[in-house]
Amino acid sequence: MKRKRRLIAIFVIIVFMIIGIIVISSKLKSKENGNLANMGLACENQGVVYYNKYEKGIFAIKNGKETQLTEQTAYSLNVMDDKIYFITVADFNHVVIKCVDKTGENLKNIATIYTAISKIYVDKQNIYYSTNQTGKGIVKIDLNGENEKVLVTENVQDFQVVKDDIYYVTQKSQICKTDKEANQVSQLSDVETAEKIQVVDSWIYYYDQKENALFRIKPNGKKKELVSVLIHNETYNVSGKYVYYLDTQKAKITKMRIGKSNQCTDIATLRVSKTKINVVQNIIYYLDKSQDESQTYQMYRIKETGEKVENIKY
Repeated sequence: MKRKRRLIAIFVIIVFMIIGIIVISSKLKSKENGNLANMGLACENQGVVYYNKYEKGIFAIKNGKETQLTEQTAYSLNVMDDKIYFITVADFNHVVIKCVDKTGENLKNIATIYTAISKIYVDKQNIYYSTNQTGKGIVKIDLNGENEKVLVTENVQDFQVVKDDIYYVTQKSQICKTDKEANQVSQLSDVETAEKIQVVDSWIYYYDQKENALFRIKPNGKKKELVSVLIHNETYNVSGKYVYYLDTQKAKITKMRIGKSNQCTDIATLRVSKTKINVVQNIIYYLDKSQDESQTYQMYRIKETGEKVENIKY
């Protein structure tokens, strides 16, 4: 009997551990969604932070030690297994999808694509991207850049891949959803003014250009809610309990607690009118005016609380 109880107790512990891993993985994926909506300049995998030291290449931070992995100016960082997938700009309308080992070895070109949205999503089998080629909107290829399949045939303004689903904004500014095999397409909202979606914690957040505010709806298209009238542009990042956004009037990065739009805190003052906000390990990585006259931007970081951390050294 004691042995039976012991086995039951061990089983219960294992179940809770699995649930905990799933929850943690889900939260990390939520943060990845917000970062990929902000050029994908930083991400985390197994405790290691990877970021684009704009424009000096990909760097890894582990146990406080920083290592350069490539000299590539990388966007849309995705880590899958032992590789980092990313894109680099080829020319005005083309980007190159590449990958490199976490060690910085075996840099590989996967595919050159024609796109107006510099963003990719990677799972264990495929890479998903958007294109404005005729007759194509969202496409998937395998990790070798082969076996192309068109999933959405119309041009899209934005998209996100979440588990088995693909959410996207049409040229008519409507929010739609399909699965990874494009077996079924559904329109989620009658709104025709949606821009820049982020799918986080069972909500689809979107900037409404007509209302000039941030809204959210459920993935089934129901329960539309106003998140904040203070967010007046598409530069925002939903992470945890907060929305981090660009306040263009103050030229600041500000955070607002979701559900309490009156609780806003300024995080960082900017010297430029545009930025991108990435959140990793409670640190905000963002773009601001470069101290190097040869480039416009460089990467900075600060704690989510607004406290300073060690400057990124250039």
